[in-house]
Amino acid sequence: MTKSFAENRDTKKNLKKYYIMYDPTTVDLMGKIGVAGFTVEDTVEYLTGRKLEACNETNYTEFLSFNTNLLRKGMLEQMAIEPYKAYYIANQICRADQDARVIIADDTRKTIGQIIAEEKQKPVAVFMSLISSTFPTACAVILILNKVNIPVVIGGIHVSTSFNDVDMYLRKYLPHPQIVTQVIGAGDLPTIKNVMSDLARSNLKKEYHGNIPIEDGVWGCDRVIELPKIKPYFINKFPVIGPLLSRIIETNVTTPFLGCPFSCSFCSISSFPEERRKFTSRSPEDFTCELLDKQKKGVTFKNRFYFISPDNLLFGGKKLHDVLDKMIESPLRINYAAQISIEVADSDKLLQKLRLSGASHFFIGLESLDIRNLEYVGKNIVAKIKKEKISVEEYYASRIKKIQDHGISVHGAFMFGMPYDYFHSLEDHSGRKIVEFCKKNKIGIQPTCLSNLPGSLDFLKGLETHELIYGNPGSMDYFCSLTIADLTESNRKIPDALFNSPLVTFYMLYDTMEKIGSYISALHIAFGMAKKSWSVHSSKGAQSFKDRMVDAFAGIGFQLGASAYFELYKGLAYSTSSLPGTFERLYQWEKNPTVRKMFKKYVENFV
Repeated sequence: MTKSFAENRDTKKNLKKYYIMYDPTTVDLMGKIGVAGFTVEDTVEYLTGRKLEACNETNYTEFLSFNTNLLRKGMLEQMAIEPYKAYYIANQICRADQDARVIIADDTRKTIGQIIAEEKQKPVAVFMSLISSTFPTACAVILILNKVNIPVVIGGIHVSTSFNDVDMYLRKYLPHPQIVTQVIGAGDLPTIKNVMSDLARSNLKKEYHGNIPIEDGVWGCDRVIELPKIKPYFINKFPVIGPLLSRIIETNVTTPFLGCPFSCSFCSISSFPEERRKFTSRSPEDFTCELLDKQKKGVTFKNRFYFISPDNLLFGGKKLHDVLDKMIESPLRINYAAQISIEVADSDKLLQKLRLSGASHFFIGLESLDIRNLEYVGKNIVAKIKKEKISVEEYYASRIKKIQDHGISVHGAFMFGMPYDYFHSLEDHSGRKIVEFCKKNKIGIQPTCLSNLPGSLDFLKGLETHELIYGNPGSMDYFCSLTIADLTESNRKIPDALFNSPLVTFYMLYDTMEKIGSYISALHIAFGMAKKSWSVHSSKGAQSFKDRMVDAFAGIGFQLGASAYFELYKGLAYSTSSLPGTFERLYQWEKNPTVRKMFKKYVENFV
């Protein structure tokens, strides 16, 4: 195996030319819904306390640091998972321009303003990869950069599926629209080269179209200047040893696969034509080589733990077996968490390979315990459940046990606000059933709200039937509501069974999370799994005391990490001096007198 980039470590020091790869943070704009006269330009003042017209060549770097009280940690940050897409594109830029560095920026660890001030010159361009919830933040940044003639290249799932938003919310405000372009689709090397060639000639097109989601040879360029690692603060919950571990442990992120071949109606990718819903893979050699390179000086806590990030590892099919075989036969030593479907439990052979390759934790999309809800979102396991003539709980429980028996802990992802969810009172709702299921089967929980994600088929249908509760594209209410598009709140019509109330839906999510997603619950589950992982072969079958200890710790650590979701929702629920919390805001907007009466005292605790 050879590394894709064999470069002198000192090369980057001699290169003045540089690009910035920016990963925006979600800001909270929900309090601006319904505010008369609020514009996209006003987001700059909202985030900085300064009016955009005051921005100029002498002070623009100061505008690029935002009020941190308005920034919200997303789910990945809560779990100390790095922005994979930013690192991928940064490496692609380095492949396209061999004479430049790429510096990765965000809004907290290293801002664009700090980088430019340190470099004492402007970047050639700033690249961004956006999800829907970070689109408003990016708009504010682009407005600032455009005033001082810094080119911007924007891509990601939001601009790929909602590409008209750039015209509606950005271009009309830009003094130099010709230096802002968008990439629709993947950031593959030919597309990036095309963009940069036009950039060098000051002849950017309005948009470019990418083709290949993932390729070999993209990793490990020494000219990529990475962000300081997110510290896994959740490990601090361990008594005595926790604070020490949080300083020496890092969580890495990578993937052997990218893309999705399916078209779930609630997912943004469902609006892609079938020929563009590509699923591609790296070679097993390329993937394993990347991991080995990080361990070439020996296995440490900084290179041992990984999150392998495709939406579903099973998409790999036969290629997944090839990747696992290569990992097992190599001298690699890692423990990893991954997203995968419950059907993985139908193959003992695959489970064994996953465990031997280092699998310690799975995130599994269970979504609901009501088969009618599973039918509604198009889960392909419905046919299997009906064929076996068992309940959803029985089907899930049998598969979860099989996974756990292989020494792998489980987090179940559940959606709230589904058509067949019910709510009778604060103590009687469909979330309580999920709590009992999770406790009985010793799994953690990742809760989200079912939402019409921008660009999805459900979203397009919602536009036709006027189901978007916060406004349609083109309106500022819609622009502000994008900040909840990380599924922490719903933008779709709520089922009648839930009083058509966003407050009820968020309560069910929060109540369920509080009862099963807390650190106390996570520790209880995690220590039970540690006993199993101690006795089940992993790390290619090695059963040394050290390997057993690391395997046991990984089971606990990943379980705690996933429970950081609770911190996310707690941060959203409570009001602060800067922002009204979700409960307070939704209660103020609630029109149903029955719901207002039920929640009056409860909401007071969060204000």
